[in-house]
Amino acid sequence: MQQKEIRFRKTRDLGAIITDSFDFLKQEIKPISRILLVYVLPFVVLYAGAQIYMQRNVLSRFDLSNTESIMANIGPFYSNLFIFMLFGTFINSLLVGTYYSYLEAYIKQGKGNFTLQDISSHFFHNSLLALGAGLIFTAATFLGIFMCFLPGIYIANTLSLIAFIVIFEKKGISYAISKSWQLVNSQWWNTLALNIVALLMIYAIGTLLSLPTLIFGFSTGIFAPADVNLADFPNWYWAWTALTSIITTMLSVIPVTFLAFQYFNLEERENPQSQS
Repeated sequence: MQQKEIRFRKTRDLGAIITDSFDFLKQEIKPISRILLVYVLPFVVLYAGAQIYMQRNVLSRFDLSNTESIMANIGPFYSNLFIFMLFGTFINSLLVGTYYSYLEAYIKQGKGNFTLQDISSHFFHNSLLALGAGLIFTAATFLGIFMCFLPGIYIANTLSLIAFIVIFEKKGISYAISKSWQLVNSQWWNTLALNIVALLMIYAIGTLLSLPTLIFGFSTGIFAPADVNLADFPNWYWAWTALTSIITTMLSVIPVTFLAFQYFNLEERENPQSQS
């Protein structure tokens, strides 16, 4: 059956954005999977390995019954956590930059009018743009959370479109911040609902995948001796934890697809005469 080209620039309600996002992902699953497996997955595997290292080798040093042990290890813990967070921001930027490069070509050139070789040269540059947007987004959100949590939610939601704008419009970070602020505030609650739905989807999938390790950890915590150490957990536990991390990280294409459709929904409402 011949596939049709999905039109991004169109006014949509929340349900239509979700439905059309999944229709697009289902239709373009082969080329999207190819670029993500080649350009992103190896780094995601490294990220999962770093996550396991954090949990197994760093957290296992803490003895909650020994205050001196906690204080002695708190510095290395925060150092590793900071490095881990930076690595996570890089991985997310790589995924967003690579995936949005495909979306950019699909929207601007049309379905079937480009090859993966045609756009592969854009992956690195767009990932750097996404990294800059991600760092600003993270810093602004944390600043808002430190102020009083609610400002953090407001900032995170209002700036949620900056990665797509900076890659698609190519007018710089400051312009992307201003444009995201303008568009999102035209339908702030609608955008918040979309972001919440996306987060709940990923959280639900992650929780479902984590059931074996959650059940094991729960039973171990109840029936095992009090001095059980995370490092003593069996290898299958850590392998499953890593696999869950890899899958949920790769599935973040779902929320970023939602945001791409939301960008065009809001843009079309604000500028109905413009053409993509």
